[in-house]
Amino acid sequence: MAKELILDDDAKAALARLRKICLALPEVSESLTFGNPTFKAGKKAFAVLDRYKGEYCIWFRCAASLRKQLLSDDAYFPALYDKAGAALCRKLKGTNWTKFKPLIRASYEIAIA
Repeated sequence: MAKELILDDDAKAALARLRKICLALPEVSESLTFGNPTFKAGKKAFAVLDRYKGEYCIWFRCAASLRKQLLSDDAYFPALYDKAGAALCRKLKGTNWTKFKPLIRASYEIAIA
């Protein structure tokens, strides 16, 4: 039996936006990975709605050239379990989706490369 995903209203709204962005891209699928909504291009994840220290965030792949710039903003933090330094997390609270959408698209491009 599948476990029901329990999200608060902000996370539900964010997941709806994330779905709209991610599922519009070619050959993307959505699944639950460790209980988290995960968007994959082929077999590689490129966006995940996650929770860290009780706060929702979005995990995404990030080019090394952009990493330092994003980390200067408190809304971003290094992704856990990412020894390669190829991913970041963006706190859900205060997300400007117009500005964040290109980062999701870039994450997708990294995943399919």
